[in-house]
Amino acid sequence: MDYIEENLDEIDPMKMKALENKAEKSGISKLLLMENAGAKLAVEIIKKFKDIKNKNIIIVCGSGNNGGDGMVCARHLCNFSKSISLFLLTSGELIKTKENKTNWQIIKQIKSISIYEYIDDEKFFNKFREVSESADIIIDSIFGTGLKGSIKNPASQIIEIINKSNSFKVAVDIPSGIDPNNGNIQDKCVKANMTVTFHKSKPGIKNKINITGEVIVVQIGIPPELENQL
Repeated sequence: MDYIEENLDEIDPMKMKALENKAEKSGISKLLLMENAGAKLAVEIIKKFKDIKNKNIIIVCGSGNNGGDGMVCARHLCNFSKSISLFLLTSGELIKTKENKTNWQIIKQIKSISIYEYIDDEKFFNKFREVSESADIIIDSIFGTGLKGSIKNPASQIIEIINKSNSFKVAVDIPSGIDPNNGNIQDKCVKANMTVTFHKSKPGIKNKINITGEVIVVQIGIPPELENQL
């Protein structure tokens, strides 16, 4: 379901994190929330592109749970598109969260998805440039709300390449590089055509249409009473 941006309900990242922890304690695991988020993201992309089977899609994944959302999305999209490439901006061994690690182990087994793991700088960047030249859709699941400090490589250079691409850019939760609380840009950020954000919008993306594009809020299975208990 999408909303007019001015009327979006908001939740700040710290409260969202607390809500996810509360959901897990109630039996709704973070892995399930990640599955719901990635699946709903895929649905919104499929709705946007009626000819999705003919689209070349890139998913760019970071080491945290935002990257895991992207991996789930890739898995769901592989039933609809014949050309999906996933770029992991770290080595698999350095993935930060158990939920993302679980989805990395799953995605590695899917032969219909071309997977590139960050090991060698120049080869990785060259491959990303090559693939992005023919990309119709690039999905940004690099940082989400988890960015702290300045943006370093490989993310820094990858964001620059994404922004130069003529593809349709989809941000996962928020465009990577934007502060989720106040909307400040860390040195650079992904400039998206569409942002799919989870549960509620985030304060930092309000009135940032030149960066977020269309903002769509999707529900990921957190009952409202849990938020009322915070």
